[in-house]
Amino acid sequence: MIDGEAARPLRSLDSAEWDQTYDSAIAGWDEEPPPALGELLATYAPPPAHIMDVGCGLGTTARWLANRSYTVTACDFSVRAIEEAQRRTPAGMAVRFEVLDVTGPVPRDPFPVVLERGVLHTRPTDRERRTFAAAIARMCRPGGLWVHVGAAALTREDALDQSSGPSWTTEETFLNAVTPWFTVLDLRIADFGRQAGVTDWPARYAVLRRRDS
Repeated sequence: MIDGEAARPLRSLDSAEWDQTYDSAIAGWDEEPPPALGELLATYAPPPAHIMDVGCGLGTTARWLANRSYTVTACDFSVRAIEEAQRRTPAGMAVRFEVLDVTGPVPRDPFPVVLERGVLHTRPTDRERRTFAAAIARMCRPGGLWVHVGAAALTREDALDQSSGPSWTTEETFLNAVTPWFTVLDLRIADFGRQAGVTDWPARYAVLRRRDS
């Protein structure tokens, strides 16, 4: 654990708290992904791949994927988020939404590609990050891909500033969480989003392949 991490909340928000967030706040982080994600997907998982969008929120990324000829299943453990995502999604679009906590015991068939944008960085402790990574491994078929986008601390000093927003992690912290289950195929830094001063902070873009065992 990085020095200073204990100053962070000791747990991530639960589904009821996220429901309250979606009811009471404007999701300023909600926007279509920047080109960096499209470039990674075109290289490692071109359409018409079937993608599971984990922690889909209001469904913006899921619709972005469907408009690029992907077949999309999208889940979130917030009932409120899924209700709003379904409301915003045109009839006939190749997206299926469901309420699902991927860290829970719910069994399901694994996917060839799992996309997670901005979920791992809501886990403020090493234990929660590893639990989440193990859950994503269960969602991926053997040899399947996890495409991750999340807040990146470019230095250990950056990681000490956890006063607000996502949980910033160094590359070392990230790799410690994911490598028990995944092999890294690609790792790069680019802006998380498109909004200047709002979401254009540094993010880690990773493509990881699930180990066979």
